[in-house]
This record gives sequence, structure tokens and C-alpha cells, in this order.
Amino acid sequence: MAHRIRALGALVVVLAVGLLVHAEDEKASPDLKKLQGAWTTASQGGADVVYTFKDDKLTVKAPTREYKMTVKLDDTAKPNKTIDLHIDDGPEDAKGKTSKGIYKFDGDDKFVFCFTPEGERPTKFEQVGFEQFLTELKRKAEKKQ
Repeated sequence: MAHRIRALGALVVVLAVGLLVHAEDEKASPDLKKLQGAWTTASQGGADVVYTFKDDKLTVKAPTREYKMTVKLDDTAKPNKTIDLHIDDGPEDAKGKTSKGIYKFDGDDKFVFCFTPEGERPTKFEQVGFEQFLTELKRKAEKKQ
């Protein structure tokens, strides 16, 4: 009898954890789900910069720098959807800062975002000197085996 009660208790715990995980999945932004995986853009030197999204984390590997960030999207914001990029790890001059931006998708394989390293969130998708950056990412093709 005690074995059955323990088994029933374990089953309840497994079901509860499953429901919590499902509830978290339901809360996740559809756009964040769409971003998962690797994306690329060319650096000024011509080499690829790789952006890899996994859950709400982003790793950016550039030829001379690497960043680890936490991503927060608001896909209901108007007139533009918003993105916040909190730098968890990277060069000392960037660590701990949050860049505010706007974003949009162009089909399934192109992600465009515009952000400011400091200051107000952009209102337009445009490059403005070194104060506002426009970035276009293309989904990285998966290697065929």
C-alpha cells in the first residue's frame, strides 16, 4: 500500500511539473520561438558575425568580441515591436548594460532590428552614426550531412 501511495505521489509531481513547463511554453513569445537557432550578418571586415538564440538567451560571436545576452521581446508593442538586449557577459565596457530596440521579421529567414546602446528606444529602422544601429540577420543554413 505504501508503495502505491509513493507511486501516486510521484505521478502527481510529474504531472504538476509537466503542467508548469507547458504553462511557461504558452507564455513564451511566438516571435521568440521563431528566433531560435543561428543567424548571421557580415561584419565590417567581411567575416560573419553569428547570433545564436536559445530560449531567451543570445550569444553573439564576432571576429574580435563575444557577447552573452538575455533577450526580452514585446511582440504586442505598437507601432513597432520592441526588443531589449541585456548584456550578461562581454567586454567590460558593455557588461551589465541594456540596449533598447525595435524589430521586425521579413519572412521566415530575415530578422531586422534597430537598437541604441544607450538612451531612448529608436522609432525608425535606420542607422544613425554610432548612436543607433540597424542590423539585418539572415537565418544560417543548416549543414546537410
